[in-house]
Amino acid sequence: MSTRTFNKIIEKNERDANRTVASVMAITFAFFTLIYILNLTGVFVIDTIPMTIAYCTGGITLMLPMLINKIFGTASRSLKYIYVSFAAFFLLVITSVLTYHVVVIYAFPIAIAGIYFSKKVTRIASVMTAAVTVCGQLTAYALGRPDDNFPTLKALVIYGILPRLLILICLAALLEHLTARTSALLKEDAENYEQQVLYSKNMIYGFATLVENRDENTGGHIKRTSIYSAMLATKLKSKGIYTDTINDDYIKCLSMVAPLHDIGKISIPDSVLCKPGKLTDEEFDIMKSHAAKGGEIIKDTFSAVTDENYRTMAYEVARYHHEKWNGRGYPEGLSGEEIPLSARIMAVADVFDAVSEKRCYRDAMPLEKCFAIISEGIDRDFDPAVADAFLEMRDEITKVRETGEFTPVS
Repeated sequence: MSTRTFNKIIEKNERDANRTVASVMAITFAFFTLIYILNLTGVFVIDTIPMTIAYCTGGITLMLPMLINKIFGTASRSLKYIYVSFAAFFLLVITSVLTYHVVVIYAFPIAIAGIYFSKKVTRIASVMTAAVTVCGQLTAYALGRPDDNFPTLKALVIYGILPRLLILICLAALLEHLTARTSALLKEDAENYEQQVLYSKNMIYGFATLVENRDENTGGHIKRTSIYSAMLATKLKSKGIYTDTINDDYIKCLSMVAPLHDIGKISIPDSVLCKPGKLTDEEFDIMKSHAAKGGEIIKDTFSAVTDENYRTMAYEVARYHHEKWNGRGYPEGLSGEEIPLSARIMAVADVFDAVSEKRCYRDAMPLEKCFAIISEGIDRDFDPAVADAFLEMRDEITKVRETGEFTPVS
């Protein structure tokens, strides 16, 4: 298993954990609010002034993670340390001001750390919890709010602080053990995931090779269109277009499945696929069937692939790459954004490479004419945003076409 794959899983878990921690702290604040209200109404008998101090100070601390997530997002890897520190500070406030009125709150920072499944975070939270437990109770004693059960400093240390520290140490040890076990399971899942990805790649390029073995031109075509598709998706992302769909994973996925867009040509007879002259209407209908058949092949063959994104995108590029923006394409006559974005990107890459390459039935067109075809197809054959982005890469596309130099998406 690569470190990169495992790190991606950990990063995703941390982003999710940051959201979860913010929610947990917000819920804690809601319960704290209820307790505060009940105290004001006389249900509890905590002094109003210290309770108000604890409520205001602790409430701000508990709600900060939600605010930070909303403003700055959840991607920062330092957030886990910040949020554990918030939990420890909340504990310090409670133990300093309310002392013996709370007991379970001593486990709060360690519990927050447990959401991250990190031994390092768990150990940091354990040390901070132990420190604020001692400091909080000593501060309360110094402020003249001792625990009624431990009226002297000696009694507080021996019968209050030390037992709680022992309990916290046991809790921390248990949580660290659970964290280690969870990390091991995550690594195992990462290994299984990577094996599935490798299997998917091997199967994809195996299918692409089958097409290449039938038609040498098609073989070069699927390789180039894979490059063009990745370049085009990257360009759209950099322009801020379709950013709700396009991210780094989307680009990698598209680059990986693009070679399968013509997989349906496996089902086309050689007499049609390799015919040197113009196709008859009947032969053209047979050739057009490769799109629908390609989708069927993907659906039937990729059912064992666990990554749904790969299955879906492979199906989309195979079935819909001949749909047109104006609805006059095939096999379903979809129009506009009814056509999946992956297929709209694939359509531009497919047409450009098809006209720029020599085929058995015609010579290659000059590159200027190829770019003109893309331009003329805007708002008719192609998504205007996608075609415009492609034309903006004229120099890069030309360089790839003439030299084969490109930066692959890993």
